[in-house]
Amino acid sequence: MEFELLKEKEFRLFLDEHPLRTFMQTPEMAKVREKMGYKTYYVGIKDHGNLIAATMMGKRKAHFGLYEFYAPRGLLVDYKNYQVLDFFTKSIKKFIKQEKGYFLRIDPYYITKEKDLDGKDIENGIDNQLGIDNLIKVGFHHSREVYQQFNLMFSLNLDKTKDDLFKDFHSLTKRMIKKALENTSINIRKCQKEEINEVGKLIEETGKRKNFSYRSSKYYNDLYDEFSKQDEIKFMIAELDLEKYQEQIKNKITKLENELEQIKKQEKKKIHLEKLQKERQLLEESKKMTPNKDRQVLLSGGVFILYQDELVYLFGGNVKDYMHLGASYLLQWKMIQYAIDNNFKKYNFYGISKPSKEDGVYNFKRGFSGYVEELIGDYELPTHPYYYLEKFIHKIKN
Repeated sequence: MEFELLKEKEFRLFLDEHPLRTFMQTPEMAKVREKMGYKTYYVGIKDHGNLIAATMMGKRKAHFGLYEFYAPRGLLVDYKNYQVLDFFTKSIKKFIKQEKGYFLRIDPYYITKEKDLDGKDIENGIDNQLGIDNLIKVGFHHSREVYQQFNLMFSLNLDKTKDDLFKDFHSLTKRMIKKALENTSINIRKCQKEEINEVGKLIEETGKRKNFSYRSSKYYNDLYDEFSKQDEIKFMIAELDLEKYQEQIKNKITKLENELEQIKKQEKKKIHLEKLQKERQLLEESKKMTPNKDRQVLLSGGVFILYQDELVYLFGGNVKDYMHLGASYLLQWKMIQYAIDNNFKKYNFYGISKPSKEDGVYNFKRGFSGYVEELIGDYELPTHPYYYLEKFIHKIKN
């Protein structure tokens, strides 16, 4: 086996066919990270000329002339093959030392055990404990801290028809989708480059409200600039045609008022009045909405990555006051249908904090059925004594 620096094209061909492939390892993501201060390296090992393991990793200056290395969602290797993993690890360690690096951090897209909808282990399901044991055996340390990527993901396999998938959704999810579909003033569309900052602002506001991390507008623009070159990204928005929406409500009010005159029974009249009052209230609330110059009101937005056979819901945000309209549910359903129509095999709702009914983000994603993926987490490979000094200092501070 031989360790080599790889050319971008050679690495991409390997990545695109690897079972642990992810958009986080793509050259597009490498270029996004370069704008964050990283220098990119593509490295791998070959056996008789055949590439059998590789990773994209970047280095960034830390302290005392030393560098930290990070391979987002790397390494691309068979973790259960100890011989290959050991050789690759030793080779990377030697390379990083030469580059004045003091450690390598990885967070592979490598699950612990196969999970169900509620995050519980599936009996006789996939078990990658051997790979995890090997990772530690070759010198990686399991970090208790989560650096940049989620350890828990929520995904949906697209191995059914649209109708069958919809039947599996939670009753609330189905109800909200139907409600949004009936409201013909809601439009789901791909947004333009100049609208990206608006979507970024929406995600930021939602992140502050729900206490999840979000990125700067520059990051979203960098993602668009790199991934749009191969049509691997979509910024989607759900918006409301305010004039059409108000006209719909007025028509409902007129209809209910006309029907009310024909109702004789008090009990039925009371129920009808409640419906009428609700529509009048919606009309008053709509007058407080702030439309853009085209009389459209932004309801929901999302960033989606399209890589190989997976469609990823990477970021999303919603206007709190308009969530009752169900636009966020409709946006997901439209993108799931798009994924099916374009032969994607997996719809990745991306990160969740925990599979708990108290977690609103998890409950929203869980409503579309699917399953939890618990990844093995962050691992660090020390390559310099400073690594241990830094950990010691950090321990004292905390």
